[in-house]
Amino acid sequence: MTELLIFCFLVGAVLGQRFRVLVLLPLTFVMVLVAIPVGWMANVTFLESLKNLVLAAVALQAGYLFGSAARFALASARAARVFARPVNTVR
Repeated sequence: MTELLIFCFLVGAVLGQRFRVLVLLPLTFVMVLVAIPVGWMANVTFLESLKNLVLAAVALQAGYLFGSAARFALASARAARVFARPVNTVR
């Protein structure tokens, strides 16, 4: 379970670097479609499978938020360095 959450977080972070927020909807839908047969193969109960799916979706969204924040932080640091204005101390 922990490996799944880490993987979903990292996938969300990568998607947050490059895509808009609407990419999360189809990805969550695909995750639901994949989770049903995986739950049957792993022989887990329906409620445990649903809990795992919800936690994976939350980890995906948290990773997306982290990746998006990192993208904007890097862009603002780059812009501050490129467009730095000299300070006029002598008038």
